[in-house]
Amino acid sequence: MKALSLSQVNTRLAFAVLAIGILYLGRPFLVPLAFAGILSLLFMPVSNWLERRGIGRIWATLLCVLLFLLLIGSFVGVIYAQAASFSKDWPQIQTKLTTGIEQAQAWIQQQFGVSRQRQLQALKEGVSKLSSTSSGSLLAVFGGLSGFLTGLVLVVLYLFFLLWKREKYRDFILKLASPENRPSVNDALSQISSVSAQYLSGRLVSMGFLALFYSIGLSIVGVENAILMSLVAVIPTLIPYIGAFVGGAFPLFMALVSGSPDMLLPTLAVLVSAQIIDNNIIEPLVMGAQLDLSPIFTIIAIVLGELIWGVPGMILFEPLFAVIRIVCAHIPQLHPYAFLLENEVEEPSWVKAVKKKMG
Repeated sequence: MKALSLSQVNTRLAFAVLAIGILYLGRPFLVPLAFAGILSLLFMPVSNWLERRGIGRIWATLLCVLLFLLLIGSFVGVIYAQAASFSKDWPQIQTKLTTGIEQAQAWIQQQFGVSRQRQLQALKEGVSKLSSTSSGSLLAVFGGLSGFLTGLVLVVLYLFFLLWKREKYRDFILKLASPENRPSVNDALSQISSVSAQYLSGRLVSMGFLALFYSIGLSIVGVENAILMSLVAVIPTLIPYIGAFVGGAFPLFMALVSGSPDMLLPTLAVLVSAQIIDNNIIEPLVMGAQLDLSPIFTIIAIVLGELIWGVPGMILFEPLFAVIRIVCAHIPQLHPYAFLLENEVEEPSWVKAVKKKMG
């Protein structure tokens, strides 16, 4: 077997470092563009459906953007309405929270011999340290909010232009390839479009199921502001694996604070049941192995995404790795990398049978 020369190894390492550097330094530009790219693939069938019914391209594109904004507005509206309801219950929750803190202080004093005065002193010192940096924290919050709004505006603008002139960008990529390679490049682009759109739509269906299941289950259990807690618990599930644990902490905390310790187990049962159904039935049906990524590289994508792009990277790097796998699968020299990235876990036979019957 022909060994790699030192210059070849150095070239590949330099390319990897350069790529990571570009991704890190260019995140203010690349993150909104990546979100808009995935959303454009999701809304492309909607735009095509509108155009087949006689609506012009630009009006179909504007309607898709308006639909996107309506979805965001509806979500924010539900959150706001539930938050307003939550604020009415805050005095009662605060009373229970105070009682819980007093019980915790008594338990700490009994178990570790730390008096309540020393506990309060330590708490005051922590609060004073926090208040000393409050101005910087407020600036960070306002900076994050302005950055989010700026990013949202950029996503909307990119989404409009990516949908409006979508054939131009596809033709541009095809023109970069030699004539004999264009069929392979066209096939790769079709796979990337299909996989990304199906993954995102499947993720939204999964989140919708979890929100509905959580809302019904937590309402039956008696958790205060069940709809708000359900939405707050569902949002982190955009991040694979980790998001379910992060989101589940909010309903459990609310059950403990606004209810009683007896509500913890029923609330936990609702969360676990929803995740079991979602992981074993909903996701295999609506997504399956669409990304075809190995589980270990899914985790690597989440960790690497957080290091480079933060929370957006944890969401975006999984489909990005899937795009890399598809590209490697269409370049003979990179086939080993596609083999390394692809999923080695076969899709369950019952999922294949259901999908076959559903066409």
